[in-house]
Amino acid sequence: MAKQQLPPALAGDERFAMLCELLDESMAEVDLDAMLVYLVDLVKPALLPVLAHQFSMLDEAAWLLAESTTARRNLIKHSVELHRYKGTPWAVREVIRLLGFGEITLQEGLNSKVHDGSIFRDGRYVHGDPSSWAVYRVFLKRPITNDQAVLLRRLLLYVAPARCRLMSLDYQAVAIRHNGEARRDGQYNHGSS
Repeated sequence: MAKQQLPPALAGDERFAMLCELLDESMAEVDLDAMLVYLVDLVKPALLPVLAHQFSMLDEAAWLLAESTTARRNLIKHSVELHRYKGTPWAVREVIRLLGFGEITLQEGLNSKVHDGSIFRDGRYVHGDPSSWAVYRVFLKRPITNDQAVLLRRLLLYVAPARCRLMSLDYQAVAIRHNGEARRDGQYNHGSS
C-alpha cells in the first residue's frame, strides 16, 4: 500500500506522524481485493445478493427474473441508473433488456386515435374510453412463461410511471413452435398475458 502523506499543516506535528505510521502498518495486512466489491464482475456469485440488497434490488421482481449470474451482475451494475430513470419508457425498455428478454415495443396512449387509416380496429386500441391515455402495452419479441409474466407485471408496477397501467404483455407475433420445447402443461399461454 502506498505510504500515507499528511497535509503540510499536520506534517509538523509528530503525534499525527505517529498515527499515520500506525495506520500504514495496520493497513499493510489488509487484502484490498476483498474490499473491491463494486467491481461486480470480480465478486463471487454467492455475494451478489448482498450487493443487490445494498442497491435495493433484492426485494424486487427483477432479482427473481434474473435467472443467470450474468443477468444478476448486469442488473447490479445498472441499478443506480435504473433507479435514476425509474418512471420513464427508457427504464422499462432497459430493465427488460438487462433481464435477457431482448428488445420490446411499447405502445402508449391507447385512446383518442384519429380514424385516418393509420390504425386498425384489431383490439390494440381502446375506443371511447378517455381514461385510457395512461394505459400501455408491451410487445415482446420472445415468448415468456406464465410465471415470468407474473413477475414481469410486478416489476413493471415498480419501474413504469406510476400513472400508467399495463394492459398486456403481448408476444403473439412470436410463435411457440410445436417442437417439444413448450409443453401443453399450462406453463405458456397463447401469446398475451
